[in-house]
Amino acid sequence: MSFISPKGTVDNIAGYQPGAMKLSTAKKMHRLSFNESRIGPSPKALSAAVDIMQNCYLYPLPGNPEIREAIAERYSVDADRIFCGSGSEDILRLIACGYADAGDDIVYTEHGMVIYPTAASCVGANAIIAPEKDLFVDVDSVLETVTENSKVVYVANPGNPTGTYIPKSEIARLRENLNDDILLVVDAAYAEFVDADDYSPGWELVDNGKDNVIMTRTMSKMYALAGLRLGWSYAPASVNAVLNKVRAGFNVNAAAIAAGIEAIKDIEHEKKAKAYNDKMKAWFEAELLALGLEVAPSVCNFSLVRFPDGAEQCKAVNQVLSENGISVKPCGGAYLPDCLRITIGAEDGLELLIDVLKDLKTKGVI
Repeated sequence: MSFISPKGTVDNIAGYQPGAMKLSTAKKMHRLSFNESRIGPSPKALSAAVDIMQNCYLYPLPGNPEIREAIAERYSVDADRIFCGSGSEDILRLIACGYADAGDDIVYTEHGMVIYPTAASCVGANAIIAPEKDLFVDVDSVLETVTENSKVVYVANPGNPTGTYIPKSEIARLRENLNDDILLVVDAAYAEFVDADDYSPGWELVDNGKDNVIMTRTMSKMYALAGLRLGWSYAPASVNAVLNKVRAGFNVNAAAIAAGIEAIKDIEHEKKAKAYNDKMKAWFEAELLALGLEVAPSVCNFSLVRFPDGAEQCKAVNQVLSENGISVKPCGGAYLPDCLRITIGAEDGLELLIDVLKDLKTKGVI
């Protein structure tokens, strides 16, 4: 029997490994592995999605003008600079499709998301890793890693799974020192959670740049539309022209568009989600620190926990958590085998997790 083989770069893709979505030993599963919203979507967004299903036999407008205009109005920017996709991962992949070819180099940082090297491999480009420094993006490292064949640089700010961020001055320095023919992608999926005065998701880089910056965002996290798949980006017209050439004809579904329009308008619901995250994250990380665990300075809706005795201890703890119905995200795929990423999810799940860790502490496991 003969088989058609994929091209070599695709054959080597490891593929996305999500956290556990089902645990055979649990009576109740606590999903703390997907960074999903605890309080769910805006009721207005949910209602809009349900209503639009009456007309689900109709194609949405190509180019998604309604949701682009809603996002532009919320942030007082030009709708022509907004591009929408089926989740921000869709846009990140389209960027590679539009700007990199076989043999080109795509640079991403050490603890970045798997979508970056996957996107590179899909177009036959080389995925080049820039080391991070103490879980932070290192601009000098990125600049030293860039080659004469580099076409795209992906930088998550804040990072995932680290949750750390670098200030807008550092992102600006990176942009200023990149060649004009390299596209800088600022993946700001968790921007809505950041309070720091020195942080920016990247608006000014697009507005004042060299037409070589794109900021990507998602409505999966703060806005709780993960199941509908809706992401967007802000970029110069020249970049959006490329993305519009390589996207699918109707690349965002009608329900996502309807929900997204209402979600982006419902500022009170967004404040509610942010307040819950701030309160529970402060409590949760204080409990982790009291147990003697190392916690990264995450500014997102998750915590990154490092276990002092390394990968085997981390694996053993994760097994016990799983046995107790708690799903968290192992980070070996992000070169952090001694770490677990834990979503600031429902209060009962976080409390149970702390109780399990306290029990492991008394038994000398941690």
